[in-house]
Amino acid sequence: MRAVVMEAFGNVDVLKLSDLPKPEPGEYDLLVEVRASSMNPVDFKIRQGMLGEDWPLPFVLGFDVSGVVRSVGKSVKDFKEGDDIYALPSLGRNGAHAEFMLLDSRLAAKKPSSLSHAEAAALPLVTLTAWEALVSRAHIEAGQTVLIHAGAGGVGHIGVQIAKNKGCRVITTAGRDESLNFCRELGADVVIDYKKENVVERVKQETSGQGCPVIFDTVGGTVFEQCFECLAINGQLVTIVPEDCPTICQGLFMKNATLHYEFVGAAALYQANMEGQKCILEEAAKLVDAGKLKPHVSATLPLDQVPDGHRMQESGRTIGKTVITF
Repeated sequence: MRAVVMEAFGNVDVLKLSDLPKPEPGEYDLLVEVRASSMNPVDFKIRQGMLGEDWPLPFVLGFDVSGVVRSVGKSVKDFKEGDDIYALPSLGRNGAHAEFMLLDSRLAAKKPSSLSHAEAAALPLVTLTAWEALVSRAHIEAGQTVLIHAGAGGVGHIGVQIAKNKGCRVITTAGRDESLNFCRELGADVVIDYKKENVVERVKQETSGQGCPVIFDTVGGTVFEQCFECLAINGQLVTIVPEDCPTICQGLFMKNATLHYEFVGAAALYQANMEGQKCILEEAAKLVDAGKLKPHVSATLPLDQVPDGHRMQESGRTIGKTVITF
């Protein structure tokens, strides 16, 4: 089978189109014929060694999959050959930038019937990340004002839709006209151009000086540091970017606020409540088929152009998702 293999840690030159043997499913595995995958920042972060160098080499990246089940392990009960599925694969196993892959069945859900495989492949990682952050951790409620940074990004554009579906008032940020307009089309109530406006002042203006009870940081760095000033008393801040900032933690303490770190890969890596992610994807599929949740695919690339997909992710200018099709 064809696969894009990471042969070492480094720049995109370490990615090679190779021929690998088709894998055999283990006890709980699905052998999936991959119809589409998509790009996420975690792909280039692993490749660059930003998350450590514990991955076995050579390694296949790609942590979104939509495809067709071709065979199942002996203990698999929920799926059969021919089922269309979508999932976030484990970050610890070979991923979906290959014609076939092994997927733990406990992570998989039936693909939304209204979506193509290319569209469905844009959903799993970003949907699970946004859902776990906003619903499972922050417990957003109707009527709350929620600040979601980078609303035009992969995670952000799904987060905006989830929050709106929960009845929240959504404030988001963007820095280009195209991104600003896209956020408005998603239904964001307030879209702040962070290049032209003072985000903290605008948030305070929009919340009568109280700040937001929930903030979702998808950017990190100075944006994470800025979140404290935008947060309400007793607020909740969720970030997907690991940061070490003692000053901010002291500030959160003084506001009686809660800080959550969201790492969507933890469930599969540690085999901890993997079925929980399956359930989220099942709920997301219902929203998709009801017309209440929609992934945005900004570009599609063939398998041999995965290195270009890495470059696009590293640019930080992608709106929605870049999908790899087979």
